[in-house]
Amino acid sequence: MRQALQTFLLCVTGLIVSPTWSQEKSTGSYQNLRINAQWLEPDTLEFTRKNERGEVESVRVNAVTGEMKIETPGRGGQSQLVAGRPQASEPAGNPTTLTFENRSLHSVRMFWIDTEGNRHGYGELATNESKQQPTYAGHTWQVVSSNDKLDFGNLVADSPNTHVVIEKPLGKLRAMQSPGKRKSASPYVPNRRPEFRLSPNGVSQVRLDETAEWQDLVLETPDLEKTHDRKVQWTDPQLSPDGKVLIAWQLTPAVPRTLSFLEPKENEIGLSQVTQRPYVLPGDELDHFQLFAWQAETLDPIPMELPVIDFEGPVCRWRGDHQLLVEKIDRGHQRFRLFTINALKGSIETLIDESTDTFLWTAHGPSIPKLTYWMETDQLLYATEQSGYRHLKWINMADGNRKVLTKGNWVVRSILHSDPEAGELWIEVGGYYPNQDPYHRHHLKVSIADGTITALTQSDGDHTVAYSPDRRYLIATHSRVDSPPVHELRDGNDGHLIATLSQASWWGDDPSPQNPVRFVAKGRDGVTDIWGHICFPDDPEKLDVNSIPIVENIYAGPHDSHVPKTFRGSSWYDDWTAKGFAVVQIDGMGTANRSKSFHDVCWKNLADAGFPDRIAWIKAAAKKYPCLDVNRVGIYGTSAGGQNAAGALLFHPDFYKAAVASCGCHDNRMDKRSWNEQWMGYPVGPHYAANSNIDNAAKLQGKLLLMVGSVDNNVPPESTMRFVDALVKADRDFSLLVFPDQGHSDGGTYGRRRTIDFLTDALQPIPLSVAK
Repeated sequence: MRQALQTFLLCVTGLIVSPTWSQEKSTGSYQNLRINAQWLEPDTLEFTRKNERGEVESVRVNAVTGEMKIETPGRGGQSQLVAGRPQASEPAGNPTTLTFENRSLHSVRMFWIDTEGNRHGYGELATNESKQQPTYAGHTWQVVSSNDKLDFGNLVADSPNTHVVIEKPLGKLRAMQSPGKRKSASPYVPNRRPEFRLSPNGVSQVRLDETAEWQDLVLETPDLEKTHDRKVQWTDPQLSPDGKVLIAWQLTPAVPRTLSFLEPKENEIGLSQVTQRPYVLPGDELDHFQLFAWQAETLDPIPMELPVIDFEGPVCRWRGDHQLLVEKIDRGHQRFRLFTINALKGSIETLIDESTDTFLWTAHGPSIPKLTYWMETDQLLYATEQSGYRHLKWINMADGNRKVLTKGNWVVRSILHSDPEAGELWIEVGGYYPNQDPYHRHHLKVSIADGTITALTQSDGDHTVAYSPDRRYLIATHSRVDSPPVHELRDGNDGHLIATLSQASWWGDDPSPQNPVRFVAKGRDGVTDIWGHICFPDDPEKLDVNSIPIVENIYAGPHDSHVPKTFRGSSWYDDWTAKGFAVVQIDGMGTANRSKSFHDVCWKNLADAGFPDRIAWIKAAAKKYPCLDVNRVGIYGTSAGGQNAAGALLFHPDFYKAAVASCGCHDNRMDKRSWNEQWMGYPVGPHYAANSNIDNAAKLQGKLLLMVGSVDNNVPPESTMRFVDALVKADRDFSLLVFPDQGHSDGGTYGRRRTIDFLTDALQPIPLSVAK
């Protein structure tokens, strides 16, 4: 039984987390950054940690009483690869390098897990081979067997450079569930699988299973006749669970434009080859889907007037015998509807109809779906920001009855687990405690019956939680950028603290002054708190007035908040601070995970990028820390951050004096439709031009370095080159660095070095060693 329990934890809950370790630094070490824990029976938790002498000790905890038994400590290293589902990467921290060494008997593959949980392959290692892999602190890596069957574990990269030894499999590989395009979600798989085709004389035909004969379909739809030249297709045919109704979607495909670039032929000297792939821009025509239905026995059409799905593909599922649920997001993200259809009668009711003057966040996040279905109990959860914060409503689909499940000046960030039969729901939230950083994640348990909330975490920090299999207990780990992790054992019923399992601590000399200093100041409205942090080159109290120039690392994409909130066991921005810079990161208005009004600032207004809040925050920081020189402020960023960095010199040149913009989206009409229409809306209008770096190129002041990869298939390189053209025509001085055969990035080690060099030349910091 014990082995089965451990296997369950390993494969399902992810409770077995990464082992205890310490990160050596020039002044000392942090201990017990992570713990390796597993549940035993009955009500017993076992884990390892490091004590204050750096020795590994084994601890066993009685989860009822909190009593701990500590076994004789012993020294011993532990692999940094840990079992369980890998977490999504955090935003990029300091550059670092992982050296993978394969000592196993299997060939293995390495995967980077991006910030949305998707896997990206980075090569294969045979037995006894090694490979150096550049990466960033906070990025997650996974190692699996080459046949994708064995899991060798995963780790979160940190700095300085780390040696990763791959020795033996830690279990069978679970299927990765990467978020992708939403598809039809019918829980019913019929025994008969309908097929559609066009007969030789152009008549649409269907057969309900492989043994049946093809039958002609009677189609009384003028639309079909008008669109024959567009190669109309039938897609996703389904039979209702009771077999009485046949449905299918008539697809009128759009013709996508293509993204083209020159790509050198691998290992060949000579001319490059043209590479192309589909790439849809804001305003481009999209596929159209129209729902049709027929009685399965007679193939007589069932009239149905469901609006055309003209944005993404249909999202539908069967409910009951022949009820159909269809979701519809209008293009432009300003209206969402859920239709309930009696497919046998063709009658349609609208269960949800939500609209807004700005945007509904339905693409590129959030981490919580608009709808969560409980089909077994005929209920659903509905995530909405109608109250001004993202909360949950409960709806009984049988009678339309609904109630507010969560409310308050805080946001629901994700649904972790639900038990409709027991009437309980577990959620992750932000901003729950008014006296804490609003981006701190906490865990709550909610009663579905009456909305009663039980807080399972309370400590001042950003939380990750691992539950016991029966959810009676939880290990809550919390930290801040300025506070090492604390691991707590808490009761799963009321959240009370049973025992503090382990607390990371600094030993040796004092902590490095490069560790971030959290800072909060009022934004543009003089009311809203804006949160960020500062990395100083030395104790700010020891630095002269106006001696330290400021560099902002910016990424203001509205699809998330971006300032790290958890502790790192290594120095931050040491390449910058060694030069004498202070580095700041700030989440201004227009980014996510706060109130709806905070987020709405980005609507048709991406050029804003929270700059009024950022400038107010930096000025307030300089008042508290007089060593900061607000007359020497630089900025750098990549992708959307590249757009932001260049925009700083166009729209706020009185404050920002120099910028490095890597692979920026310098005009939102030239970047992917899905991201830009979510925030800039549809149709494309004059506001796109008003927000364009290209159209505003003549406003450039200050020193600008543009960097771009020649084969960037995320943001087309043409976006940067058209910005270059506009700057030339406006007679503005700038620098340009093109990376041949490189994709969407900041230029890697070389690009980062050039970024530091450029801003050093522009802002003239005094290296700390020279100043002393």
